Amino acid sequence: MIEKEAIVKKIESLPDADLQKVAEYLNFLEERRDVRKHKADALSGVIGICEGPQDLAENHDSYAY
Repeated sequence: MIEKEAIVKKIESLPDADLQKVAEYLNFLEERRDVRKHKADALSGVIGICEGPQDLAENHDSYAY
C-alpha cells in the first residue's frame, strides 16, 4: 500500500495542468462516495408514494387473490 507521504510528494511534483486533473478526479471520488452513502434500496424509495388499503401488509392474500 502506498503511504500518504509518498502520494503527497508525487502530487507536489506535478505540473499545474496535472494538478487540475487530480483535483477533478478527487471531486469525482467524493461525489461517488456521497452517492453510495445516501443511496437507498429500491423499496424504501417508493414507500408512501401511492394510496392503497391501510391493512395491505396484514391482508395481502385477500387483495392478491
